[in-house]
Amino acid sequence: MALEETIELENAVKAALEMTEREDTLIIVTADHGHAVTMSGYPERGNPILGFVKNIERGNFVNNTENQAQPYTTIGYANGPGFDFHFDKNIGFWKDIEAEDYMSNDFVQMSTFYLDSETHGGEDVSAYAIGPQAHLVTGVHEQSYLAHMVAYAACVRKDTLSCPAGMISSGAKNSLHLQLPIIVFGMVLAAS
Repeated sequence: MALEETIELENAVKAALEMTEREDTLIIVTADHGHAVTMSGYPERGNPILGFVKNIERGNFVNNTENQAQPYTTIGYANGPGFDFHFDKNIGFWKDIEAEDYMSNDFVQMSTFYLDSETHGGEDVSAYAIGPQAHLVTGVHEQSYLAHMVAYAACVRKDTLSCPAGMISSGAKNSLHLQLPIIVFGMVLAAS
């Protein structure tokens, strides 16, 4: 689901770019949170992101209770429903997932401990920008920074934030009219 939402975010960004002019529209792409998801170590190049990791020669596998190598999912969650889906409480170890269809809509990625649903993560999220004042979207900022930066870029708080050089606030004669910034929010995976 998260990867499907990422594709929809890409479609939304494409639509925003097609509907606007780069010279007069600031487009910011960001998220309000990340997720407790990680890409587990050492999948082979070209390995499906939703697939499994198992490479006997390199030691990239887990040993089950009978000391047999079995794979783990490339993507794993810190918490969520995947724990009960994959952990066998009778033997106290992970079920062998090698025969599972990881492309099935019913397949659930592994998680470290059970919750009804996966939680938000606490890491920083990325913000990308294009258009007027996009240079202000760099580095690491507090969460509230984007709101103030957008107000400045759109010149909607001229009384307290001023306006970008060469821009006259809307309503003045011969004003440079900037479309209000478009902010596209989306789910961001941990590796973004």
